[in-house]
Amino acid sequence: MTNELNQAINELIPKSLDDIIRDKRDECSLSLSTSDDLDELPMIVDVAIKPKTIRAKLNNWRFVCVNNNGMKSHLLTGIHEAQNCVWSTSVIVGVDLEHGLALTRSGSIYKLGTKGEGEPETDILLHICVQFHNWGIGEMLGVPHIFY
Repeated sequence: MTNELNQAINELIPKSLDDIIRDKRDECSLSLSTSDDLDELPMIVDVAIKPKTIRAKLNNWRFVCVNNNGMKSHLLTGIHEAQNCVWSTSVIVGVDLEHGLALTRSGSIYKLGTKGEGEPETDILLHICVQFHNWGIGEMLGVPHIFY
C-alpha cells in the first residue's frame, strides 16, 4: 500500500512547467519565457529606483510564459529575498533587464536578483499550481491541486 501511495503522490507532483497544465494542452501551455518573448514586452521607462518603489527582490528568478491559443503572457517567479519564500507575480507588463526590473499588471515593481537556470525547482512548480487555482483557471486546465 505504501508503494502505491508514494507512486500516486509522485505522479501528482509536476516535474516541469510543461507538466503543470494537464487538460486543454492544445489550447494552453507553460514554458520558460525566451529572450524574444521578453523583447516583445514594453520597457519600463522613467522608473525611480527607490527602496519604497520596489515591492521585493526575487532571487533564483525566471519568467514563465503562459501561451493561451497564441496569446502570450508572462509571470515572474523566484525566491522572495526578504521573506525567503517562493513568490510569483501577476502578469508582467514591462521589463528592464538592463536595470533588473519587472513591472506587473497590478503596478508592483520587482528587482531581479540572481537568475535561476533551467526548469524551476519543485517548490516553485507547486507554487505556480497554487497560483493558477487562486486565479480560478487551475481546475479548467487540469492543474494539480496543491494546498499549503
